[in-house]
Amino acid sequence: MLAEAPSTEVVLGGRLHRGDEAWQVSICSASRLSLYVAFAAAPPPDRTEFAKLTVTTPGGKEVELSGCRLAVEYTRKGYHGRLVFLEDVYDLHALLFEGKLVNLKGFFQNLPLVLSQKERIKPAFRDYTSDLLYDLSVYKKFFNEQDRVLANEPARVAEAAQQTLLRTEGRRFLGYFDAQLAALGELVQGFEKEEHERHGFYFRRKVWEHILASEFLKRTNLKPRGYAGDAEMMVMLYENQYVGNYVFNQLLHKHPVETPAAQAVRNRRRRIPQVLRSVLARFPELPAHGFKFMSVASGPAWELQDLFLAAEDFERFHCTLLDQDPEALASARAGIARIEAARDIRIQAEYLNESVRTMLRTRDMAGRFGQFHFIYSMGLFDYLTPPVARAVLAKLHQLLLPGGTLLVGNYWMGQPTRYYMEYWMDWVLYYRTEQDFLELTEGLAAQERAVSFDESRCQMFLQLTKPC
Repeated sequence: MLAEAPSTEVVLGGRLHRGDEAWQVSICSASRLSLYVAFAAAPPPDRTEFAKLTVTTPGGKEVELSGCRLAVEYTRKGYHGRLVFLEDVYDLHALLFEGKLVNLKGFFQNLPLVLSQKERIKPAFRDYTSDLLYDLSVYKKFFNEQDRVLANEPARVAEAAQQTLLRTEGRRFLGYFDAQLAALGELVQGFEKEEHERHGFYFRRKVWEHILASEFLKRTNLKPRGYAGDAEMMVMLYENQYVGNYVFNQLLHKHPVETPAAQAVRNRRRRIPQVLRSVLARFPELPAHGFKFMSVASGPAWELQDLFLAAEDFERFHCTLLDQDPEALASARAGIARIEAARDIRIQAEYLNESVRTMLRTRDMAGRFGQFHFIYSMGLFDYLTPPVARAVLAKLHQLLLPGGTLLVGNYWMGQPTRYYMEYWMDWVLYYRTEQDFLELTEGLAAQERAVSFDESRCQMFLQLTKPC
């Protein structure tokens, strides 16, 4: 059956050229690197090659693409076949949907520059990386030998033996890893920003095999949702488990999810309900579902499991979860469904698929989003520069009801997992001091404002209460 083109399909006009001949055509997306083509007149034969394709973009600009070949196929109704390009690799989604001509081969122009960066790696760092790689390869060999033995055992026996390995030799390996990270920190602590970036890139290329062995490290580096700290990464941190088919892989996953920075994520899950309930006590006469709270950049919102505990909690609260990532909101929605199923009570919840940019462009914040007794944001400000962070705080302040409280998290400048995150995880945050954090609130009316730390001393919390 022929596939109908969706009603939102972008169709552009163009011409195919070969010698003195030209064909008037219409094109649409077939894949990121190919186009469906429809000829205004009779199409040429299969595998006809063309010297070029000229296309008029949605903005009326004519762009020229290099040689291509027709592959006759009838998988899309109304089109005669597919065009594949022979000399260049174009991002055709950018052409159709953004009007930009992007040649992916252009990325290779930077290849000599990137390769030359290794000449600027400090000798001590090269030696550290080389020694680390040798040690990791030896540890991997020894753990893999144990896996081969376990593979021949009954499932229960193999599982018990694997748990014993993880508790004994596995924990000793994790201690070795801690020592290596401490040495890394001493080695790079005096680097400038550009040096961190260069050495971090070099380091990750060297240890890439081991990064891919860890489900957590692999996700932080590949960033399948386009950013570090996505909902799935947060779930891994909350679960804090050994994950992987082999002992060595499990250890490389477990180590980063039990660091002080990872524990800070789990600590803030407890902090949020504590602060929320202290704010609730200031509003004793509210009707059912009258206490309104909002999570900004909510992620999977696992903290709600520690909030909705008794029947009266379901009656008191109305929650709003805002995140720019639809997958994060889907994860939060699924989590709320599990809470509802376990307690057999419905939660009053709203889900807003919005971004910081939307908030900054919005003039009437209360009119668009409503107002709240309590607003919190735990995973957002670590990525915001001071001007943007200050502007976002001002917008959230507008959403607070009189007497309401705003709670914002940010990792501390001195948190001990910083270089682990930057070098192994490719996870760079905007760290702040206590004073930096407080300065973001200048000009905002506040009955009280304070910065506190969690038990790990990694995470700071800025708490601001709006005057009544």
